[in-house]
Amino acid sequence: MARNRRFQQGSLFKRGSHTKVWVARWWEEVLGTEGKTERIRRSEILGTVASLPTRREARQVLSDRLRLINSGDYRPPSTWTLKRFVQERWLPEVLPTLKYSTKLHYEHMVNKHLVPEFGDLQLRLITRESVQSFLTEKLRTGLSWKTVKHIRTTFGTILKAAEADDLLSDNPVLKTRLPRRGPIPERASIAPEKLLELLNALREPAQSLAWLLALTGLRIGELLALRWRDVDLETGCIRVRQTVYEGQFDDPKTRRSKRTVPLGSKGIEILTRRKPSRFDPETLVFASGRATPLNRRNLLNRQLKPACERVGLSGANWHWLRHAHATMLDAVGAPLGTVQALLGHSSSEITREVYLHSLPADAKNAVQRVEDLMIGPKRTQVPDFPEMKSTLIH
Repeated sequence: MARNRRFQQGSLFKRGSHTKVWVARWWEEVLGTEGKTERIRRSEILGTVASLPTRREARQVLSDRLRLINSGDYRPPSTWTLKRFVQERWLPEVLPTLKYSTKLHYEHMVNKHLVPEFGDLQLRLITRESVQSFLTEKLRTGLSWKTVKHIRTTFGTILKAAEADDLLSDNPVLKTRLPRRGPIPERASIAPEKLLELLNALREPAQSLAWLLALTGLRIGELLALRWRDVDLETGCIRVRQTVYEGQFDDPKTRRSKRTVPLGSKGIEILTRRKPSRFDPETLVFASGRATPLNRRNLLNRQLKPACERVGLSGANWHWLRHAHATMLDAVGAPLGTVQALLGHSSSEITREVYLHSLPADAKNAVQRVEDLMIGPKRTQVPDFPEMKSTLIH
């Protein structure tokens, strides 16, 4: 049972030589590191004398500060630091529930950005102003808007958990704002012939990987996790069941990412050529000499990027090939639902949910038409595709 707290008015005085300010002090109960209630002396600058010219006005600001402490609903804040909360509660409780790639992302944000700045600060002393200044400084030092947004999201998630554990009265991160995002550089336009030039400039295994990404729109992790049991060359389809990141297998990104993707004749040809005469169905389609998943980063740096430089392309990566596939599907007039089903996208919009019910025949036809656009005998002639507005991929 909580003991009765004494009503307090606090003390108030002026400080400063050039710019005088009002300083307030009061007693406050906090939860110590062992969970026991302790009394500490708080001191806070309420404002300048210029903004609060009379003691009566300063006293009113102090009364507002003390209103919650003097109320019967007051709950002592905790003295837990951000670092201690993250290490002892948040990481052990939250990380086991996340995908491996998400774990690495959160750990990087925490260890690289948040702990160095706020690690030794008590949770209750993290203010909106300090977080806002921190985010602004991150942008000023050259981090991208997207990276700073990820930092803010991670910070907000951590403090939301602290608030749920009654270690924090409210979440100051939710009160911060990121500046408006600047214009995003447009992707370089590329004709199907240029994409074909890139694919032919690659060597194995990057060439087969790039072909299949461009022809099917799979994510690179999905393709690297593909096993022969998931490939049906007779019916011409592959089943996406897993993804892999940094050698760790996991479920695909979303529920709809578990899907069956049809293959055109070129895709069947590539996989037929790679299929060994005798094999274990659990064997990876693309594996290292030790039967482990190929490293996407090594292949990107050693094969894909050099090939892009040779053919005069910039900014291309594995995900860019998936983007190119989606663009070509749109170019050949594939329905929206077919595109979403093939790519395994998830959406909460009702119209998109309805369009996702595409016929298998539509998907098969769309994939084959993408192949015809890329490698067919008349791929450069617009009349072959009357619905296309342009032969360029944006």
